Amino acid sequence: MFILDTLLIGSLRFVLDKVVAAAEAEMQDDSALREQLLEAQMRFELGEMSAEEFAEIEQDLLARIREITGSRGALGMSPEDKIAGIDIDSYKDEGRS
Repeated sequence: MFILDTLLIGSLRFVLDKVVAAAEAEMQDDSALREQLLEAQMRFELGEMSAEEFAEIEQDLLARIREITGSRGALGMSPEDKIAGIDIDSYKDEGRS
């Protein structure tokens, strides 16, 4: 009986760990928010919502996207940061002379 209980608890813990991992991954994914922003922009351009409604939705969605990218440790620059140099690769079009 003890072995059965241990297996049951172990498998339940495994499933719950997977659910938590999936939920955390979804919380860190901003693609759904970007889709909502695109949809709102399309509705605004089609005249289905006013500029004020769009501005409110846009402000909310962009704030949420910034929170997600900020928590991921997205690269950003502060006023004290300086660019030391830029590398540019150029590719010649072989078909042209």
